[in-house]
Amino acid sequence: MTGLRHLTAGRGWLFGALALATAMATSMGARAEDTLDIGFNAPLSGPAAGWGLPGLTGINLLVDRINAEGGLDVGGKRYKLVVHQFDNEYTPSKALQGARQLVLEHNVKIILDVGGSTGDAQLPFLTEHKVFYAPEATADINPKRPYIISGADYFPRGEMMRMAYISQMYPQAKRYAVVSQQDATSLVGQAWEVGAAKAVGFDVVYDEFYAPDTTDFAPVVTAILATKPDIVSLSISWPDFIPLLMEQLYQQGFKGIVAANYIEPEQALQRVPADWLQQVKAIDSYPLFDDPWWGDPSAQHDFAAKWNARYGAGGPEDLKRPMNGIDWLYTPMLQAYLASVQKAGSVDPDKVLAAFRSLDTISTIEGPTAVTGEEMWGEKNMISPLVPNNEFRADCNCKRVQSLTRFETWFAAHKDAVIAEVRRRNQMWDQRQ
Repeated sequence: MTGLRHLTAGRGWLFGALALATAMATSMGARAEDTLDIGFNAPLSGPAAGWGLPGLTGINLLVDRINAEGGLDVGGKRYKLVVHQFDNEYTPSKALQGARQLVLEHNVKIILDVGGSTGDAQLPFLTEHKVFYAPEATADINPKRPYIISGADYFPRGEMMRMAYISQMYPQAKRYAVVSQQDATSLVGQAWEVGAAKAVGFDVVYDEFYAPDTTDFAPVVTAILATKPDIVSLSISWPDFIPLLMEQLYQQGFKGIVAANYIEPEQALQRVPADWLQQVKAIDSYPLFDDPWWGDPSAQHDFAAKWNARYGAGGPEDLKRPMNGIDWLYTPMLQAYLASVQKAGSVDPDKVLAAFRSLDTISTIEGPTAVTGEEMWGEKNMISPLVPNNEFRADCNCKRVQSLTRFETWFAAHKDAVIAEVRRRNQMWDQRQ
């Protein structure tokens, strides 16, 4: 598979971000007199909270480190970073309420969020006020929304690379079924994923959506299994839905491959046994930063050590849970924004945007990330780190990285087929304006 095999061992060049936060800050004795306010307008409760709430931990680690070292040095002026949060419950009306509150009351310069339907609700307001928006959902990028920057989250590149990974590692699996809740994010993500599935030669036997208020997933899974799939992708299903869907797959006897955008093993193991989870692989795209894959030294190892010291067992803010794949997820986009502020020497949004687009790569805790996006979204507003594929392992009751892939290499060879499917479903950026 072009672009996949030769990069699966490409760990060595992920070690360059160890001192990034320190480089952003000034000397230890200095004090910041002005503030640079950051908004976290994301689901902190409800079925999508697993995509939002944990991300505050990584944000706080970065912000507290920079502030402890004197604040962010911007053209010789120091800024204290301040984080303001709002629980939008992944509800569009609440997301707009949160955006208005964060901008008008707290003067935030950037808002981080899951994106998708919540992005659509607040983006007209944020664009009018020239406030940056950094969602997980990279598909929110659009030339008419110039202040969106995204990409630390692998959506929908991860959706495509899971198809590439499965086709290479499990060539006997051919019959592919996909399902997720019907919302703006899933419509886009599933379009790119199905495009990739077709590009690698899968036979798409089921491609549907369920209602977001679904509580009984037995009929959903029964309909899927009636098509006799080898692969069941839960795609962009919300984190709280994944264990319920997996429970039904287990109870109804599925023994093929299960994949999804994000799988939290701790939650899944409350519904299914570990040996079954390992049997079906439980492939997702959000790695743990304490995975031995990253090695020591690495930015990932450094993050994990600091996270565990603060939020892990016995730490001062013990969360009574292990670190997961969302804890770090919002940090790279905040790093990318702050790096652009520093390059611009200003917090002026137009200067910051120009600085972001002038960069070819940005170093983050994910490693060096390309700055790209024109072919997928019509604008150079996306960072693109290597995309991981993880599988569940019963010996640790956790997921482990199996490969890292440079998305651009694979996409160059398959983009015509993928984009044709996205356009057929009216989900290309210029079809969703």
